[in-house]
Amino acid sequence: MSGGGMAADARDGLRQAARFGGVVAVFAVVGPLVIAAIVSLVVGALGGRRVDALLLWFDLGMLRAIVSYAAWLLAVVALRAAFLPSLAGGILFGWVAIYGGRNAIWVAWITALLAVAAFVGFGLFVRPGLAALLILPVVASWPQAAALGAVLGVLALVASSLCWWLARPLHRRRP
Repeated sequence: MSGGGMAADARDGLRQAARFGGVVAVFAVVGPLVIAAIVSLVVGALGGRRVDALLLWFDLGMLRAIVSYAAWLLAVVALRAAFLPSLAGGILFGWVAIYGGRNAIWVAWITALLAVAAFVGFGLFVRPGLAALLILPVVASWPQAAALGAVLGVLALVASSLCWWLARPLHRRRP
């Protein structure tokens, strides 16, 4: 093989690695942001009105700022907790899409669900220390694992769909 062929192969390998890194970055950044936004919207939609009504009822309007801080804290915790599963889903999807040539949306869904299953399974069998409680779940039973897996699975499907769409230019096959 000539030297030019080896250089072209090296460029193609670097281009593939860069595309893989880009897909992983999209999943690792966008995934947690989407999950934090969904959690914030759900808490705001379901809980915000009830909390405001209680604060008005008891004439404790000055606590509204604290409630908004609590909502921000929940969003930050959701963001932090979603990072590892999103990163794992991005690595799995990037590997399958870039190096395996399977880049359909259902592949993104399956990889996201595998990351959620691993995350919940890890929480079922491993008891994290206090420092890791914000990152890893503590799952006490199989029914709790199933419920957590279902909720996180729905969130992961939404987040992975958006990540798949945003990373589409990176994982599309080029002629």
